[in-house]
Amino acid sequence: MFYWMRLFESTAYYVKLIQQTIADCMTFMLMVLIIILAFANFFLIINLNMAGREDEQVYVNTYLGNDFIDSVISSYFMGLGEFAYDGYSSGPNKYSAWFMFLLATFLTCVVFMNMLIAIMGETFGAVTEKSEQSGLNEQINLINDHVWLLDLKKLFKNQRYLIRVSKSKNEDP
Repeated sequence: MFYWMRLFESTAYYVKLIQQTIADCMTFMLMVLIIILAFANFFLIINLNMAGREDEQVYVNTYLGNDFIDSVISSYFMGLGEFAYDGYSSGPNKYSAWFMFLLATFLTCVVFMNMLIAIMGETFGAVTEKSEQSGLNEQINLINDHVWLLDLKKLFKNQRYLIRVSKSKNEDP
């Protein structure tokens, strides 16, 4: 659907904005994945340390039944602000769990989410600065994708010259 939205001037700019935002966030998303996996690893280990205890208090809630995946989901939810810390006050690792919980929430909620907002704001500014150019560029790309549908020799049969302009491979639009 977004592909065909490039056809219209008013929506072509937004398609470019979405594409550029996703492209600019890829390295950031890798960093978020690494931090989520790091905290998930910690909570997985201390949760497995609680296995077999009769009080059944755990550091990681059960979502899918797989300990590793459940710890990743818990760490992801922690980054979104969904805090499930019922079991943190018991067990042999309660101080470590609280420290890592506070560290994880600060890093993922405050630091990383503010970085994401900054990246998206910078991308928005850059694309907005070139909004008309970006919209036209998306329309040209759409036309270029379908130029094979036209028989250019037949269409321009009686023309003496035909100039076809294309974007340079090493230039940024």
